[in-house]
Amino acid sequence: MNASINRPYLVFFLLQFAWVVATQADVTAPNWDRTLALRMIDKADMQYRLKSLYQMAREGSSTELLESLLAIEQDPALTAPERDYLMFNFAAGLSDLDPGTVEPALLDYLSAYQARTLVAHDEHPGMTVPLFNIPAAAAGVRNHWHRQQAAAQAEKLLRGPADSWVSTYLTEDQAGRRGFLDALEFGSGAELRGLGQAALARLEEWPELTLLAARAGLRSGDTSLLRQAIARGGGPDLSQALRAAASDLSAKECIGLLEHSLRQDSDTKAALAIAHLAPARLGDPAVQDLLFSTLADHSLGAAAALVLGASPDPAVQRRLSDIASQDTGLAKERAALAIQSRKAEMGADQ
Repeated sequence: MNASINRPYLVFFLLQFAWVVATQADVTAPNWDRTLALRMIDKADMQYRLKSLYQMAREGSSTELLESLLAIEQDPALTAPERDYLMFNFAAGLSDLDPGTVEPALLDYLSAYQARTLVAHDEHPGMTVPLFNIPAAAAGVRNHWHRQQAAAQAEKLLRGPADSWVSTYLTEDQAGRRGFLDALEFGSGAELRGLGQAALARLEEWPELTLLAARAGLRSGDTSLLRQAIARGGGPDLSQALRAAASDLSAKECIGLLEHSLRQDSDTKAALAIAHLAPARLGDPAVQDLLFSTLADHSLGAAAALVLGASPDPAVQRRLSDIASQDTGLAKERAALAIQSRKAEMGADQ
């Protein structure tokens, strides 16, 4: 069987599929009980069928594969949960294969597939959801493959001008940018510092370069570059950059970045730094002292209190109790806030 699909043949089947979908009733209420639907699925038989589908995908038999999917969709011997289960698991499993293993038209088919098994939402019984969300699984495959392809492209571009790499990064969507960031793992220290400086130069116009500049600093071990990215960056990427720093930095480096962030003019950035950097290092006395000294700060005391309140360390909790019972002013109020937040958290866990 040819690896590529005969176009007129494909169009015929996709039109047939669209007609079937269009003629279905618009079902807005659940039509299956979740537990019963799952019991209807014969896992052993489904695995046998899935193995056959994946074999066709790996062989590039796209036309035969499309025929098989359409046959499953229209097979009267299969229950709706079985059909949806097969379509969902086949779509999700494609992410384990190389990008482009199947024709884009097959992903189009799965993206347009209308699930027949509708159940009540677990947490909101008044809402109806598909038991198996096939379009979401297909979208996940597209994003995963695009991320892999972008990473491969970005790795090649590392050997070229840093400005060109950064410009291409900016043209990518979210999945593509993640792929570009993945490629930083393969860059040399010099290449990463070059990318970081190129990103810093454009941060004012493109705040979405914050994460790139910060990651370049982290991967190259350039603390100055990382601090500049945090100080000059902004937008949603700032939180991601701080989370990455909290995960990758040593305790000493993390404390240094936290102290640096607290010295900046932006209270918003300082509060984010406390929220992301302090919890993982709260066992360090230097971090504890830094947060306790911040309790009386008009803008940052509440952020410090929430982190301290989450600590299970008895010594931290005793220190908070002492401040709440003896001090006056903002420090006393923030210590009381920390204690209350701790009690509320413990109550919610019981």
